[in-house]
Amino acid sequence: MADVRARLADGRAGEVPGRVLDLHHVWDYYRTRFLLRRVRDYRRVLDVADEVAWECYGPVLGLAGARPKEPPLVGFSRAAAPRAHRRGSAYQDLLPRGGIHTREGRAAAARLPFPVIDVPWSFGSHLPALLTVAHEAAHHLDDDCGLGDEIRRRVATAGLPPERAVPWVRWSGEAFADVCAAVLCGPAYAAVLAELLDAGDDVDERDFDGPHPPPGARLRLAGAAARLAGHPGAPDDTDVGGTGDIDGIGDEARAVAGALVRGGWPGLDGLSITDLLAAGRPPGRADVPEGARRLLAGGPSRCSSASGVLAAASLAFQHDPAAYDRLGVGELAVAEVLRLRSAGTRAAPAADPSAADRRRAHAEAGRAVLAALDAGPGPGRADFR
Repeated sequence: MADVRARLADGRAGEVPGRVLDLHHVWDYYRTRFLLRRVRDYRRVLDVADEVAWECYGPVLGLAGARPKEPPLVGFSRAAAPRAHRRGSAYQDLLPRGGIHTREGRAAAARLPFPVIDVPWSFGSHLPALLTVAHEAAHHLDDDCGLGDEIRRRVATAGLPPERAVPWVRWSGEAFADVCAAVLCGPAYAAVLAELLDAGDDVDERDFDGPHPPPGARLRLAGAAARLAGHPGAPDDTDVGGTGDIDGIGDEARAVAGALVRGGWPGLDGLSITDLLAAGRPPGRADVPEGARRLLAGGPSRCSSASGVLAAASLAFQHDPAAYDRLGVGELAVAEVLRLRSAGTRAAPAADPSAADRRRAHAEAGRAVLAALDAGPGPGRADFR
């Protein structure tokens, strides 16, 4: 506003309307994401999606030396598939149609201040699909922790034939995101992925040049990662969908999954992916399958995490879609996740001691100022002259 007043006063008034409209155009990107959280039905779904993103991203804020950063914010978009938009990236192309007309507008859209995850509008009516938010949150974990070089190194040295290592290294960031989602969510993630991907027989998996691994390879990779993390019921990665291990894709997926799941990561304070995302879950524990049975009986899943509740709802849908709809399992799961949500702002779990000391000093100073005001002249009023 100060800038607008200055332009109105110094002869540059003609620049003001375009600049104001451009800034409103940029603000539309945030406005829709925030205002949808004022609408009950959208807010509940987006809050659940934010919880899944937090369970994947939040653990890194507790690592030694971690700098507090904003976790990803989930929103709806017209895109046909989920997508992660990294912190600091330009987002002019993501704005609603209409264009940017001023230098100030372009500057405002040049750097995304916090990570964003977009999901298709259709995900709002099919809760299991929100498990894919874990995949997108893992991309932000990769970006903010600087894991890219280590991911590529692990995939390159996973023991693949040289000619097969090249495409897998190209896919390595997407493979890492699939592995993280499978470690966090278990075999339900692979099942949801199978629903969303085109895994038809017409895909030549040995000559696939897309940005992701081919569909069958992704399903095998997710199954292998879920098994390595100790999830019960993980499918055999060499026989996803009953197709068998076509051209050794299952062996490749198993090798890549092992390279990414096993061993500590320097960028994660020496923790493995399982240590980071599945800490406290005993291997082989059947909470999610049992939770699916409870949901289909009309009760809560009793799973202890948002990703666990959604995984149970996903298994319930796969087992009996009609009962899932008839019993309102999706709404039961939403309500359960929201009950599990902890109160307060999403932030690092432990405060910086120096910050706590500063807060105490400020509180003491505030009490001293208040005491001085109370002791001032007049009936309870200080003399401010």
